[in-house]
Amino acid sequence: MKLPVIFALLLILAGCGSSTAPPPAGQADSPSQWYQVGYHDAQAGKIVRDNDALAEWFGNPQIDRDAYLRGYIAGQQELCLPDQAFSWGQQGRSFPAACDGVKDAERLRQQWQQGRDKAN
Repeated sequence: MKLPVIFALLLILAGCGSSTAPPPAGQADSPSQWYQVGYHDAQAGKIVRDNDALAEWFGNPQIDRDAYLRGYIAGQQELCLPDQAFSWGQQGRSFPAACDGVKDAERLRQQWQQGRDKAN
């Protein structure tokens, strides 16, 4: 009985890992760390988080909003490209929310859909 439970817990913990994780909660306090948090959010396809969400998540009310947004924009510029959108679609992933507000969002959504169609 113990072995299946341990195995299930290991699988759950393995699924929680991320190679591009932002700084741990409570450790985002320098501009470069806030830049990395913003970059990671965009690369993960997330929408921009507001200061309240960032303060709650990282346990730090001193948000460097400018650094966060610079990082987010840099991550967006790398993610929101036609080949990336196609790849996300082909992998069965949802269209990245980080790309919803970019200039070529409609074109990116078409590329994403083509990737989805090819995967099916």
